[in-house]
Amino acid sequence: MVITLSFRVIHFGVDFKFEFIRRTCLDSAWVTQMEAERVIDSQDRDLNGRLVHPFLQPALKYPRHKVDDPRTSSGKVFTDNCMASDELFYGAYQDADGKNRGEVNGTLVLDLCAWDTHALATMVLAIMAEEVSGYKISINKGGAGVDITERMSSVGSGKCTPTHLNVEVWTSSTLSDLRAYFNESYQVGGVGYFGLSGVYTTHQFVLDGMKATPPYFPDFWKHYKTSEALIDALNVVSFKSKSKYYPPADTICPDGAMGCKDNCEQTEACAERESNGKDCLVLALMVPDYDQGYFQAVFDNLDIPAYFCFIGYDGVNQFAADAAKTGDPVLFYHYEPDLFHVTNKGKFDRVALPRTDPERVKLATGDYGEHGFGVKSSNPVDVDYPSLALSKFAASVVKDLPIGSLFSKLTLSDTDINALLGEYSIAMSGTDPEPYFRAACNWVKTNYDTWRDWHDRLPMCTFDDHIVSHVTGCESNSSLHEIQFGWKAPNPGNISLPNDCDGGVAALPATIATSRSCEWIEANQRTWSGWIDKKPECDSSFYDYNVFECDSDAYRTVKYAWKLPFASNSLLSGECSGGDKLPEDVRIDCEYMPTSSPTFKALAALAAIVAVLLAAAAAVVIKQRNAPIIRRSQYEMLLLMICGGFFTTGAAVAYAGRPSEMLCGIRPILVCMGFTTIFGALVMKSLRVYRVFMKSAMKRVKVTLLTILKFLAIFYVGDIIIFIGWYAADFPEPTITTEEASEFRGTVDKISCSSSSFIFTALLIFWKTILLVLGLYLSFLIRNVSVDFQESPWIFGSVVVVLVGCVLVMPMSYLVQMRAVTYYVFLASTLLICTMLIMGAYSHKLLNRTYGIWRRIH
Repeated sequence: MVITLSFRVIHFGVDFKFEFIRRTCLDSAWVTQMEAERVIDSQDRDLNGRLVHPFLQPALKYPRHKVDDPRTSSGKVFTDNCMASDELFYGAYQDADGKNRGEVNGTLVLDLCAWDTHALATMVLAIMAEEVSGYKISINKGGAGVDITERMSSVGSGKCTPTHLNVEVWTSSTLSDLRAYFNESYQVGGVGYFGLSGVYTTHQFVLDGMKATPPYFPDFWKHYKTSEALIDALNVVSFKSKSKYYPPADTICPDGAMGCKDNCEQTEACAERESNGKDCLVLALMVPDYDQGYFQAVFDNLDIPAYFCFIGYDGVNQFAADAAKTGDPVLFYHYEPDLFHVTNKGKFDRVALPRTDPERVKLATGDYGEHGFGVKSSNPVDVDYPSLALSKFAASVVKDLPIGSLFSKLTLSDTDINALLGEYSIAMSGTDPEPYFRAACNWVKTNYDTWRDWHDRLPMCTFDDHIVSHVTGCESNSSLHEIQFGWKAPNPGNISLPNDCDGGVAALPATIATSRSCEWIEANQRTWSGWIDKKPECDSSFYDYNVFECDSDAYRTVKYAWKLPFASNSLLSGECSGGDKLPEDVRIDCEYMPTSSPTFKALAALAAIVAVLLAAAAAVVIKQRNAPIIRRSQYEMLLLMICGGFFTTGAAVAYAGRPSEMLCGIRPILVCMGFTTIFGALVMKSLRVYRVFMKSAMKRVKVTLLTILKFLAIFYVGDIIIFIGWYAADFPEPTITTEEASEFRGTVDKISCSSSSFIFTALLIFWKTILLVLGLYLSFLIRNVSVDFQESPWIFGSVVVVLVGCVLVMPMSYLVQMRAVTYYVFLASTLLICTMLIMGAYSHKLLNRTYGIWRRIH
């Protein structure tokens, strides 16, 4: 079947200002009027908090939805270089003078075709989509009807003038072309009203025919074949004599096209009648491609003697309207729905041709006059024109969007479209600048019960689907975080209200202040979402503790506090209620001896006394350095031993206090230097005695102080090399380690001087062991030297003192767990006592020798 239908251009032009009428139809006055008429309140809500009348609301002020279409995001669409000269585009937010295309991306583009019913239905859809559903609307006008689905695709005209919806498509002759792009578009269904073409005459002519003698019936096709009176009433000669209608101002059907001659066609029956000297009737047609060849073929196959003269759409309307006024007989082609039938309601009757038969309709070829003027056509159709279901088409990109549901439900009945045409006729007779919009708006306002069923209600607001949370404080590493809530799609006019849901969660939850980490918040949404309605029960995770620095009693206090205390009472938590209470404070041992401790002060005073005694001893040695007993004891070595005592005394003090880089570095140096200085001096004294008295008994040997100091330097160089290597590779930094606390449930940070390896400490111990062994060996060699030069008992005694000190200190350092203050007391006491014992032993020796000399003298 080939049935083509074209339409006159509608009144949209370059002066159309859709932007000025956007969101102006459903105003507050209409809502108030509807409330008064129906005795309802548009703001009533049900038990779920949803609006009882969700669509009885003023036009939405802000968009609610958008169409994400890659095609409309291109900056090239709907530009002058991309559009045909007869195409127009009205984008969202187009400026007043229409110089720019307006906004395209994200908008819903409606395809507008060139006839009244399409324009009116499109305006109804535009009002529904923009003012009720919340889409930004753009309108594309123009383009061929066969390209409707191509404009909905991503190829061809879809690249330049992409569209989403077309509300009225006549598919009778174009469906095969439309199917070519069904992979990116789809046929939604019928728009509701039907398209119908036919042959019409005036109602008065029908009445006059019934009264005639004999009667004839202009509303039935057989009488056009058999009634001479009817044929004479519609005489073609009379028609052609009326210059107002014929010939048309412009040639509509050129001679030879479709069998035309002087803008007219002729049936074979008419040619035969004229050959017999009789006239034929005339059927006024519009243009050749309106239902091309259909009615001509039907009349020809029914042997009706007729002319078909083309006088244009406006010409037919004027011809028929004038006939209705004057009562003249008329026979003309027209179609419904159309404004003509609304403004001339009741004046015209449709001529009944043989009942339409789908099988016969399929035979229509769309041809006529192919064999010449007055020669029978090969087009076999001989039944009335069928009633066509007009279809809606949509781009696939909108299928699953809310507009897809609205579009599928949008249905306008024949009564509705005629009412729209009536509104349009009224608007056209007035001064309204946009009659199509005004007609559609008036219809929408008076047909609330019809269109409210087209819309789906907004979903109920739920926490999971419509609310988003945002955690503050994560970027600044703050311990306090706030979980703030907002709508996923807030109303642009009031962000505290949602824009895409209704009822359910009535308001945004209050901000939740929490001490939880951002990672925990992200991973435990199900847990903290329950805190929106009720605070959690307090447990140990809601409070924290703070371990204070060491006090003068060598204890650290552990104080508990809520991570987020209540603003007016720190004993209460601001993020939980009930459950656990804050534990009592706990005191734990300090990991070092604080310098504020009375114990330290006592030991420091003792060390000061020892230092004073050492200084006094040094003064005596220097003053009495020429005394025989001092000279035999080598006063230089005695001074070195006293200096070593200063080192060990200093170490007793340095091992107290919070570890720092200076203290961590100086502590082993003081101990080692003290040991090396004291024992080095003893060993050098023994070495000097050995070389003088034992090395060569028959030869006088002189051992200078410089020689002794060179030997002593070997021990210092060994210490220095070890310390340089140690401090360069693994400096004993003050290191904080986190350990599980035994006094309370938690961890505590402890600071200590720490090296990653024990190897350097082991090297120092080994090096000191060599010094001890060498001292013992030399003391053994000089065991038989004169008592005045004998050092063996003192070296051996010093070794014993050191070994005893090590036996006391080493287990405390590595084997026994004890308080840091206790360890320090043992260490400092051992260092001071050992120093005093060694120094005291030599003082006793000097005193004994001095007393013996004094007795011999006296």
